[in-house]
Amino acid sequence: GYCMISVLETMKTYSTEDGLTEEALVTKLRTCRYHHLYLHRSLKNNSSGTCRWGEFGEGGLLWGECNARNFEWFEGNPVNELLFKVKGLYGLDDEVTFRNVTVASENRPRPLHLGTATQIGAISTEGIPCLLKVLLPSNCTGLPILYVRDLLLNPPVYAIASTIQEICKRMSSVTCSIPDFTCVSSAKLVKLLELREANHIEFCKIKNVLDQILQMYRNSELNGILKLLMDPTWVATGLKIDFENLVNECELVSDRIGELISIDGDGDQKIRSYPAIPVDFLEDMESSWKGRVKRIHLEEAFVEVEKAAEALSLAVREDFLPVISRIKASTAPFGGSKGEILYVLIDEICRGTETAKGTCIAGSVIETLDAISCLGIVSTHLHGIFDLPLRTKNAVFKAMGAECIDNQTMPTWKLIDGICKESLAFETAQREGVPEELIQRAEELYASVYTKDSLRTDESKLKQLSAPTVVHKSNILTDRQSHPAKEFSPLVQSLRSTDVLNKEVESAIIRICQKRLTDLYKKNDILEPSAMRCVLIGAKEQPPPSTIGASSVYVMLRPDRKLYIGETDDLQGRVRAHRSKEGMQNASFLYFLVPGKSVACQLETLLINQLSTQGP
Repeated sequence: GYCMISVLETMKTYSTEDGLTEEALVTKLRTCRYHHLYLHRSLKNNSSGTCRWGEFGEGGLLWGECNARNFEWFEGNPVNELLFKVKGLYGLDDEVTFRNVTVASENRPRPLHLGTATQIGAISTEGIPCLLKVLLPSNCTGLPILYVRDLLLNPPVYAIASTIQEICKRMSSVTCSIPDFTCVSSAKLVKLLELREANHIEFCKIKNVLDQILQMYRNSELNGILKLLMDPTWVATGLKIDFENLVNECELVSDRIGELISIDGDGDQKIRSYPAIPVDFLEDMESSWKGRVKRIHLEEAFVEVEKAAEALSLAVREDFLPVISRIKASTAPFGGSKGEILYVLIDEICRGTETAKGTCIAGSVIETLDAISCLGIVSTHLHGIFDLPLRTKNAVFKAMGAECIDNQTMPTWKLIDGICKESLAFETAQREGVPEELIQRAEELYASVYTKDSLRTDESKLKQLSAPTVVHKSNILTDRQSHPAKEFSPLVQSLRSTDVLNKEVESAIIRICQKRLTDLYKKNDILEPSAMRCVLIGAKEQPPPSTIGASSVYVMLRPDRKLYIGETDDLQGRVRAHRSKEGMQNASFLYFLVPGKSVACQLETLLINQLSTQGP
């Protein structure tokens, strides 16, 4: 058979695969990513098999594959000569050593034939659906896909395959939350570290990987899975390491990075405010570097920046503002203001420009009108305005009312309190005769792109934990009756630790929902329920695979100490969508599984109405 030697310059490793058939070799060439291809001169003299490297360049599959690419011939000892060429190509010293990460191919199944790999869609082929897109969820990209594809194309030995199968079985049955499983390219990280170009983002990724390994080690349900992962990891990387040594090194490096890098932002690195200097200016100047490295390591630099900001503030107050005051006094008639706008009506503000910047311009206009106490109405479909941190005192939000008649959403043409982030675009298009298939496709596109923004944003689902808060219902219509606006009372009287709050919220959820589940069982609406159990999904964790396709009710514990209550059949997607919103990256969740969508909706409504009345 053929032998293929792969050299990874960034990792300083090489591996050898021998006993390959011609088809297997061509399959590998088509699927692996390489920058340079070298062919040993022994191929020219090969007279056996289907491949013929004749003088006129006629041959079989391998000849056709290589002839279509740029390659160079070489001779001599394959490994030594290839490493010599790589060192010269990348300007490496002769003393640089490359580690052999070859995994023995004994008892290993043969790689897939090219025809088989093509026909089952393991290799991208026009007209044949991609197998990986069918096997894996749509949000699975990058390194996981490459790993699974390699398993399909190059099946491991039976022992490793059985281990991977056992890992999948255990993962599908765990009931605890699982890590986010950060996926990063080790080759890219090594290159950045060697060049001293790694920034705090790369170090945070490294720490995330280390902490996720430690989380699995410390969890009784996940510890066994982590141990099983050791052998498949060795086969994939060629790096064999003792389990306890791995854990010890992860703890050491994680602690070291934590000493240097500001992970969640230090309180002493917030953007400061100074008189007469716009906050946006300070954010532009400081947000690109503050919160990266702990202040203790850069104290002198911080002091210099603060002195410069104070000097700038003083200069603006003493030199610039007096000039502005004189200009205003000289141009305004009778020493008063130039004029007053008493009432404004603005329809579809900033509709004719790019959405993001138009939204911000509209927000700035609203702030200005609010600051001068102007009366007026601004109408818009720029829903991003409601997410802007507007500095307003008098502005109130209104929405057009709507109601569901014969399963169709119809406007009431009445102005009501609240925020509406929905529109009747699809209904209007249908009413105006737009073809049904076109509307259905539009709805599919909307769901695929804007799912994370279409979460119910009923502010009545939010509850302040540390102080009473009035939250108003937005006019978003769902497939069931909306909940009325109400004022929530505080769940606790003083600030408690997060762990204590989690326990109190969990106890309140169980008290409320267990009784309803029992009542539903007595009415023969559901099977006999088991004892309720809430599962916590901490920051940087995600739901276990056992929640896929199951109905669940969840409570989001937001960083601003409010609660959001919801139900879903896609908990993983919902968690991801919530955390994609600004300021929600570290939100944690409590959830429990229920028998069906109908029960989930009932319990969601029950929690929204009763959770606020529960005390500590």
